[in-house]
Amino acid sequence: MTSIESSRIPSSEEILKILQVFPLNFQKIYPQSFCSMNGLLYGMIRTDQGKKLIILGEKETLFKDSFKGKILHHAPSLKVCGLSTENTLLLMELFPFTRPVSVLNYPATIGTGDRLGLATSGHIRAVRKFKVRPVFAQQSIRENGQTGRNYKEVIADAAWSVFQENYQEGYGADGDHLKSLDEVKLAIDAGVSMITLDLSEKLNFEAFSLPGEVVGQRFKEEIDPGDAEVLLHLFLDKEFRFSGSRGDLSIRFSEEEVKRHVLLFHQAIDFSEEVHQFLIRRTGRKPLIDFEISIDEIPFPTSPETHLFLMIALRHRGVRIDSLAPRFIGEFQKGIDYRGEAAAFREKFYRHVLISQHYGNYKLSIHSGSDKFSIFPDIGEISQGKIHLKTAGTSWLEAVRLISLKDPSLYREMHQEALSSFGEASKQYHVTTDLSRIPPTKDLIDSELPGLLDQENARQLLHITYGFLLKSELRGGFFKMLIHCEEDYASLLENHIEKHLEYLGVERRD
Repeated sequence: MTSIESSRIPSSEEILKILQVFPLNFQKIYPQSFCSMNGLLYGMIRTDQGKKLIILGEKETLFKDSFKGKILHHAPSLKVCGLSTENTLLLMELFPFTRPVSVLNYPATIGTGDRLGLATSGHIRAVRKFKVRPVFAQQSIRENGQTGRNYKEVIADAAWSVFQENYQEGYGADGDHLKSLDEVKLAIDAGVSMITLDLSEKLNFEAFSLPGEVVGQRFKEEIDPGDAEVLLHLFLDKEFRFSGSRGDLSIRFSEEEVKRHVLLFHQAIDFSEEVHQFLIRRTGRKPLIDFEISIDEIPFPTSPETHLFLMIALRHRGVRIDSLAPRFIGEFQKGIDYRGEAAAFREKFYRHVLISQHYGNYKLSIHSGSDKFSIFPDIGEISQGKIHLKTAGTSWLEAVRLISLKDPSLYREMHQEALSSFGEASKQYHVTTDLSRIPPTKDLIDSELPGLLDQENARQLLHITYGFLLKSELRGGFFKMLIHCEEDYASLLENHIEKHLEYLGVERRD
């Protein structure tokens, strides 16, 4: 990571005084962004036309600068640049800390997906307080479809926020829940530093419900004889033993269990190998891309036996991963706390940790991880702080909370739009929302509206309908308010993400 040249940076007051001689209609400067490089002063401001990169310096030096923008002559001269794709690439070249990098080798990591392109500043302010590495740009193809963005735009928004806040410790960009090689290529071409490969569409769930007498016949019909022989050899007549501070684990597979797992996973294993080989070809023998595999969006919890089978089969194919997202027992619903028996979760989670420590020391990844405060201490303790937590919708909900605080009338309209869209939105998510338990907004005074963001049913309603709200006529007013109150939004996010890291037991910085 290239360090910024050391020379005196003007104070905020001095920068304001310089800018006042130019016809900018600026509304705000971002003091932390200002830095000197190659005899020029770079920084971020907000004008009535949005955020801009400004560059101050001597006229001759400015002409040599590569950023595309309009030069305004004075002493010193000023170049005003839009946050275009071309300028984003130049930013990453001149200031490498703004480019996404691999981060999962760091013990504690958190994905703070920003669906709006406005949340990263608040996320940065939270993660700066802890020994953690962030994945700021984290979006799935589905999320991009609902927000009307693409991976290049998602990464650009993160990069400019990183520059704005002068965050130089490294951040990741995750192409989340990718289900095809074409989707992986799309994300890699856009510049992501992490791939989350979703295997849900490559799994044969019927394998676990077939009658015993049918399993053997299907195995003969569907599995190549050579592969069958190897897989049976890997698992039969073997005991897999694991030891740890909370007890030991022993796993043995019967022939029928092996065959069921092969039927479940054989297409997924081929697919994982194909993608892994593609990443090696693109980035080198040891991929420079963090590689996560996700099996969390499946109809049943991932048993330790299923976890172990997948990892042994992948390792046999030469596939190495940085993190795995199983489907844990209990319910990890969107935007609310864990539902299930905490003791049972602790027991199963410990077994998953034992397997992950033994077969590559990869991380366990907690998807739909926002707001699971009741089990965060257990997750942090049992994993010994080696964990990846994914959040996204919780930052959207804090944006909605801001609207309820600052513009109650707009919130009421958003709430009604969410109710109208809930039926369609609920087809895409597993939630148990009871709309009848959400108080009608007409029965609430303005000061009571923010309290809805603390109720599970209202949180889920607002969480899963975000795509419909962002495509409605309310979008303009929503973004206008968030931009106008960006410091308030950043503070809400800072407190909320800080609470996640605190409950997980992530060590604070000195």
